Amino acid sequence: MSTPSSTLSARPHSRALHQRPSSSLSQRPPSSASYARPVSSASLRPQSRVSRPSSRISRPATRQSTRLAPLCQKLITQVAELTLENDEEDFRIALDFVSRNLEHATATKGGPSSDMATMDKRFDGFLEKFRIQSNDTLAEALEISYRKVKDSAKDLTNLDGDIKLAHLPDHLQLLALLSTAPAESTLKHADAYVEAIKNPLEPPPSLTWKDILAEEPFEGQHWEGVYGLPQGSTVEGWENTSDGSTPSLSPWDDDSDNLDDDDSFPYTEDVPSSPSPVERVSSYGQPNLSLSYQHRRVVEELQARQYWREEWRTDADLSQPFNLGDASTLGPSLSRALGERTTLLIDGPEREKYINEHDAVREVLMCLQGCRNLMITSNSRYPSLMRPSPSAPRLVHLTLASQTSILSSFAQLATTMSHIRKFTSAVFSNVFSTSNPPLSSTHFLSHNMRSQTIEAFADAVHSQIQKFDRWCADKEEQICCAHAGLGNQLVVSLLRLEKDVRDTFSVIFDLLLATLRELMGYVMQSDNTFDEEVWLLASMSSRMPPAAVTAHLLDACLHSAEEQSLLGDKITAEAFIEVFVRSAQPVWAMVGRWVSDGMPVRDTWEASDNQTLDEEFFVEDHELPLMDPDFWADGYVLRTLSDFEVPAGDAKAFSVPVFLERIADRILETGKAVGLLRVLGIPFLNDADGDIYWPSLATLIGQHKRDASDSEGLAHLISDKIVPYYTSSGSQLTQVLTEDCDLSRHIAAIEGLYLMTRGDVIGHFADVLFAKMNSQQHWQDFHFLNSAFRDVVDANNATKYIETSLVRLSYRGSKTTVIAQTVKALDGLLVEYAVPFPLAYIFTPRVFSIYGSIFAFLLQIRRAKNVLERILVRGEIGSERHMKHELKVFYAMRGKLSWFINTLLNFLTTHVLYSQLAIFHENFKGAKSLDEMIKIHNDHLDTIQRGCLLHPETSALHRAVLSALDMCLHFSNIFVSFSGDNTHDTSRLSIVMRRHRSRRQRRLRRDVIGFSTTEIISDDESDDDDDNNETAGDAPEPSFSLAASVTSYEGDLPDHLDKLSSELDGVVRFVRRGSEAWAGSMSKAAPAFGALAFALEDWDS
Repeated sequence: MSTPSSTLSARPHSRALHQRPSSSLSQRPPSSASYARPVSSASLRPQSRVSRPSSRISRPATRQSTRLAPLCQKLITQVAELTLENDEEDFRIALDFVSRNLEHATATKGGPSSDMATMDKRFDGFLEKFRIQSNDTLAEALEISYRKVKDSAKDLTNLDGDIKLAHLPDHLQLLALLSTAPAESTLKHADAYVEAIKNPLEPPPSLTWKDILAEEPFEGQHWEGVYGLPQGSTVEGWENTSDGSTPSLSPWDDDSDNLDDDDSFPYTEDVPSSPSPVERVSSYGQPNLSLSYQHRRVVEELQARQYWREEWRTDADLSQPFNLGDASTLGPSLSRALGERTTLLIDGPEREKYINEHDAVREVLMCLQGCRNLMITSNSRYPSLMRPSPSAPRLVHLTLASQTSILSSFAQLATTMSHIRKFTSAVFSNVFSTSNPPLSSTHFLSHNMRSQTIEAFADAVHSQIQKFDRWCADKEEQICCAHAGLGNQLVVSLLRLEKDVRDTFSVIFDLLLATLRELMGYVMQSDNTFDEEVWLLASMSSRMPPAAVTAHLLDACLHSAEEQSLLGDKITAEAFIEVFVRSAQPVWAMVGRWVSDGMPVRDTWEASDNQTLDEEFFVEDHELPLMDPDFWADGYVLRTLSDFEVPAGDAKAFSVPVFLERIADRILETGKAVGLLRVLGIPFLNDADGDIYWPSLATLIGQHKRDASDSEGLAHLISDKIVPYYTSSGSQLTQVLTEDCDLSRHIAAIEGLYLMTRGDVIGHFADVLFAKMNSQQHWQDFHFLNSAFRDVVDANNATKYIETSLVRLSYRGSKTTVIAQTVKALDGLLVEYAVPFPLAYIFTPRVFSIYGSIFAFLLQIRRAKNVLERILVRGEIGSERHMKHELKVFYAMRGKLSWFINTLLNFLTTHVLYSQLAIFHENFKGAKSLDEMIKIHNDHLDTIQRGCLLHPETSALHRAVLSALDMCLHFSNIFVSFSGDNTHDTSRLSIVMRRHRSRRQRRLRRDVIGFSTTEIISDDESDDDDDNNETAGDAPEPSFSLAASVTSYEGDLPDHLDKLSSELDGVVRFVRRGSEAWAGSMSKAAPAFGALAFALEDWDS
């Protein structure tokens, strides 16, 4: 509608004045009024700087100077009260000074940039200073105003606003720099400010439609200044000053006859010629009566549509009796019938309010959008619980029960939406909050629920709410357009609205609320969370770690999507897939950084620069140093749930989402491999190719929608994305270990040292060690062990496959254990081999411990064999008849022991060591990553450990074998006790001792009875022996000497030998039965045990 010319008509004219160039007439001297009023932003235009001639100190305009120019002009006007109009020269000088200083400060980064923490300290200093000066009221006023500024800072989210949140510290610093010492007026203003805060005035009541309509008919001064009348004039005043030439405004004043009698202006005969009344009437203007009536009709039409007013009544006739053909008579008739029964306390239709159904649908739509309405209200006891309003207006074609039933369905949906809206609002409030919520003191391992995944989930849920709100707004728009006669005809009803909601959104929001309640139950570890306020989840603390909560939330979303997809509900399934994708994006981004940048390496000397992993990432940092041998295995691992964190009935031990569970190990290995390559100074292959591109999860799934239709397809899709990183990093790292770190050479040295695959060196060292034992000397000495090993290696290590500088031997066992009594004394012999970095990740202390136990076990068997081979009878002792029977018993017992020892040693060397080593080397060549190398080597070592009976599961067989080895030492002691020290050393001492060539020595060596290697005698030596055969019998023979015997077995020697034989028989049978049992198992060492069982079957033959 148009209005007469008023002050608004001058606005375009004023803008035009600003745009045209100023003339000499427009430049009038400034008045006092021009100094008093503030200059508008339109007058401070940057074009004025450009239009003036450039001075010698002017610089070319930059982007920074152009942006600062309006701010500088405004600052000069407010501080120095200078403008272009009142003092142009001083204004330009001040502007140039301010611009030059600000630009210089910005360019040198010496500007007043600060942060909120610095400003907090500065204002705390102001408060303390004012309190010291006894200005407590000023300090209190400053504290209140500063707190209000910080509280309102979270609303500074508009990117186009004058003050942005990021620049708030700079604004506060500028105010602090411009501040001066408090004056008397400042103290008075502080007193008034504090008083106004503590005792605020009650605001005047606002004018409402109810107050306006209560004064009908339109009387009084409500219409002052409208209809084009000047300010202060009213319609009544216009009638009083009218000359009667225009029609009277009778609709506003029924007493129109009194207009002629109004004497507000003196009536004279020359009134028509008098200019004053004419000028006064013409200055007011004459109102358009048709326009006035049109306004009245518009107001009445609007009031006729305001169904929420108490006096509003429907057009339907409520007094008609019930008619089956007229649905509008159902509700009033039933209310009338029930109202006649006073016991029911039901009002009749005369007292009830009825509205149209399309208005009720609009009210329900407003309710679903979270707005106040007439139909549905919140429960007084539970504000988040919605219910049909008791005072809701009725619909004429529905009974009270049916209307309540329909509204209850919408109230349930509104309750669900209310819970979800409060949850998203609580999460967003925590995002903008600067302080962390306090942890719960009920548990010492409490965690905050603030995480990126929960924030992303809240954002995804909020997007679904926005879709719902837009749909409701579109519905309401369609209703309004149809009611106005625009667009297509529309059938509007509550039942149709309910159907449309279910058809469009299905059960999306019900499942979202169920997911939130399930998550809250998981966090609280409680099953009864139906009545819990789910929006408290954002601020609560729990002992469940964030990674576990993240995994549970993502699993719940993916499970709901799969379940609804199987049920055929594509709407809900697609919505949950969208929520899942947006919620999983933070974790997916963490995976991208992990596989692209690698693991963060901790430098103990630069603790401040150490990077840490996010707590909700499923990879956990155990904070081990890089040089720790256990770093590769235990430094970074998949997060696990401890026993007190696993809920009842939940068997999941890892905090890994389901869609990453299959590929989690490869993700972990890839990040560790890439990080180790960076530590070694070797660039990752993908870095050199520039092919690192990590798309978002939404982009990845959008490109392969058909492949990511279910969890299996999604897992395969993600696996295909990870595999190139895994393969490239693994192959590059294995190449570095093999070529640059000499991995093959160290493996050969370890096998030759611990597994005795190169018998020349270890065999000679064992002979030296056993000779030291036989002489009953101190063989555990550290210097003897290392010097003897070094001498043996130098004399026999032609290929130099063992570096003595990397090997160290020591004895850590009990020195009270006598080697002559038990082979267990060799358990304390420790062999250490130093491998370089990063091969220490493969050969860990645990691995070397197993190698050491294998070395000690093989050395124990060699010791028992050495003891048996040293037993002999010299000279003519064996020819005496009274000794033949005893010697036969000894020979038989030694034969049994030697057979068992040789069978056992042959089994270990052939079927356990060499066969397994061949398999190991074949598998090790095909390893594609460091973790695969470690796994192959550990499996190989585990198989050898089981074959050597050193595994905890074969401990019984190992003890039985050790008892058989101790029988060899026991038998040697019995023989020494029986025959004296008639043992002979058959070891290869020639490697360290000069060989004796005497005839007597060669004759004694011929009398050796044992399983030693037959010595090849040269022809020269044979001739010498033939020459001395005649004098051999004359040589003195040694007598029996019991001085060197360990224990005397006189009188019960046969019993001891019989007992020893029976014990050996029991041991051999026990080992055979155990080997047969292991041969039927699923272990990798089963074939080797089968060979041992088959070999021991000859014991009974």
